[in-house]
Amino acid sequence: MVDTEYDAIVIGGGSAGLSFARHAADLGAKVALIERAELGGTCVNRGCVPKKMLWTMADALHRSAGLTRAGLLGPVPQVDLARFCAARGDKLESIRQSYRDKLREAGVTLIEDTAELTAPGEVTISGQRLHAPRVVLATGGRPVKPDMEGAELACDSDAVLNWTALPRDMAIIGGGYIGCEMAAIHAALGVRVTLVTDTDRVLTEFSEPAANVGQANMVAQGIRIITGCTPEAVRKGEHGLELVLDAETSLKVEKVVAATGRAPNLEALGDLKERVALTEKGVVKVDESFETSLPGLHAVGDCADRLPLTPVASSDGETLARQLFGAHRPPVELRHVAITAFILPPVAEVGQPAKEAIFEGNALAPLSAALRADAPQDYYGLGGSEQAVTSVSLVAEGAHEAIAWAAQMLLHRPDRDSMRRALGVHPSTSEEAMG
Repeated sequence: MVDTEYDAIVIGGGSAGLSFARHAADLGAKVALIERAELGGTCVNRGCVPKKMLWTMADALHRSAGLTRAGLLGPVPQVDLARFCAARGDKLESIRQSYRDKLREAGVTLIEDTAELTAPGEVTISGQRLHAPRVVLATGGRPVKPDMEGAELACDSDAVLNWTALPRDMAIIGGGYIGCEMAAIHAALGVRVTLVTDTDRVLTEFSEPAANVGQANMVAQGIRIITGCTPEAVRKGEHGLELVLDAETSLKVEKVVAATGRAPNLEALGDLKERVALTEKGVVKVDESFETSLPGLHAVGDCADRLPLTPVASSDGETLARQLFGAHRPPVELRHVAITAFILPPVAEVGQPAKEAIFEGNALAPLSAALRADAPQDYYGLGGSEQAVTSVSLVAEGAHEAIAWAAQMLLHRPDRDSMRRALGVHPSTSEEAMG
């Protein structure tokens, strides 16, 4: 039997819920964390971590393939997906175990069960009622498929990251960062990839100049990109699947992947869902204290109206814990959050720049392009003004590492001349951005 009275109950053991639970417990609160599946949520089990591990292998293959086609290296190494899957499984389990250990050390009660909010301040698990003046919804989200004929035949990103064999060819519906990442990774692994998007370009989460360079690199990688197209159906074919684009055009492929957005997991709200206000996108509305329209109920992570990113979820979880049980602090400003699309090379950005706000930018050929048949392009862009730089965009090898330091720099709104007083490494794209 578990205790039934707590200072706070958090539903969901992903990045946001884990962060809140550990920090609240460290501040002296009695906390229960309820998770119905694997600890770590989307990021650890079906998102960032397995994706980055797969990208690491794809990145190595992509670089070597360009050198091979240029005649400078021997044959490209073959993918041993079985060994990769085993290594990935070991790593994910080690992360989950570390979370269990940290929760235990912090004194958090971990309950592995399905929770439902049955009254304000009351959470029910397997018929047992738990109570707390503060309940935190950290239930994350899930991929959604398009409303179209045969959508059930398509894989979502969760399924893709659990593939144990690679298809010969695939079509991806959706040109956001998830769709583009799946395209770039699998093309590097040797899959013939076609990406179809209803927008006029891919990576609409990023500024247009950076996205255009990213799209050009994807095309150079051999990915076929079809823009301005809304597929009509997925059907079974003689040797796989058929993605119907219109009355006259279809793609015959082994796999179809739907990368068409995500929806919050709100089943835990039960009959109280009608009392919790949602945004037009269907996520939970929260105020500066992450409180919902139902007093005493807070929401953090991908189910809340914030950026659906792991660093934001972890930061918001800690911030909420401090607000409730320690010294108050405001949430991080979303314009200071760095984002990256793990294509090849990565596209990274901070400052949420509009196209017209970019006052300096340039696409350039990195030194590596002189040796590679695919000749990738790099790019940097600075937004704001000469007097106060407020955004940085990068497309380059290592951009996902550099962009975090750019975010730190932008907290101080440097002027362009000051940036030129710090010199970059030669030869690199970063030295071009630094001036």
